[in-house]
Amino acid sequence: MELTIDRSETVERSVNLENKSGDSARLRVYAMDFSIDKENNFTFSEPGHESYSCASWLNIEEADFELGPGESKRVKVIVSVPQEVEPGGHHAALFFETIPAEAEAGVSVTISSRIASLVYLTVPGVTEADILAEAEIVSLLSPGWVEKGPVEIGVLVRNTGNVHLEIAAKAHLSGSRSGEIGELDMGQTVVLPHSERIMKGKWEKTPFFDKVTANVVVGYFDQQGELVNKSATARFWVIPWRIITAVAASFVLLALLIWRLRRRYRLRVERK
Repeated sequence: MELTIDRSETVERSVNLENKSGDSARLRVYAMDFSIDKENNFTFSEPGHESYSCASWLNIEEADFELGPGESKRVKVIVSVPQEVEPGGHHAALFFETIPAEAEAGVSVTISSRIASLVYLTVPGVTEADILAEAEIVSLLSPGWVEKGPVEIGVLVRNTGNVHLEIAAKAHLSGSRSGEIGELDMGQTVVLPHSERIMKGKWEKTPFFDKVTANVVVGYFDQQGELVNKSATARFWVIPWRIITAVAASFVLLALLIWRLRRRYRLRVERK
C-alpha cells in the first residue's frame, strides 16, 4: 500500500481479506514497525520503535472478527497523519493474525499464523527540497575468478534519501575477446530510507575462457519522477583450471614418453 498524505490529513483505505481454508478463522488486525536489512531479512517491532514509523497513524475500524470458510471481508484502515511530523517516507506493517481456538485437554501447543500488508507513506514537504529520492552504489559483489558458471553477481545499494525507493538492477556482461556476451537481471526491490540492500543474480552461460567485464546499472525514479541510472564496473576471469591442468599434465606425460622412447632408441643405436 503506497500513499502520499499531507500533514493533518486523514484518508481511508481498505484491504481485502479472504479465508481460503475450509474452517472458520478468528482474526485480529494490528500495526507494527518493520525494518529490512541488506540481506532482505525483516525485523518487526512495536509501533514507534523505528524512526520512520507510521504504525501509530493506522487505525483499524474492526480489529477483531471471524471469517467463515470461503468468506472475504474488506478491512477499513484510517490513516491520520499528525501535524508535527517530518516530511519524507514513513512505513509500517499491517498484520492479519489468526487467533487459535482453545487447546484441547492435554495439548500444550497451539499454532497461529499471520500475513502482513506493508504500508509505504510519503508526507510531502513545504518545498521540493524537503523530499529527496536518491541512491548510490556502495560496492559490487563478484568473484576474482571462477572455473565455470553459474556465477553470482551482486550490488550493494544504499538509499541516501528520505523516502523509500523501488530500485531495479541489471548487469551487462562483455568479454575481452568476444564483446557483449549477456545480461543478468537482478530484479527489483524496495530500499527504505538510510538503509542498504543487496541485489544479486546468477549468470549461467559463462564463456569457456575469458576476462569478463560486468557493468552493473541500478535505476530508480527521483522526486521529480525522472528516471535515474547509476552504474559501476567489476571484472573477473573465467578460467577452466581443471581442464587446463589436465591438458598440461597430458602434454607433460607425452613429452616424458617421447623423451624415453628417444633415449631407448639412442641406446639401441649405440649398442649396434
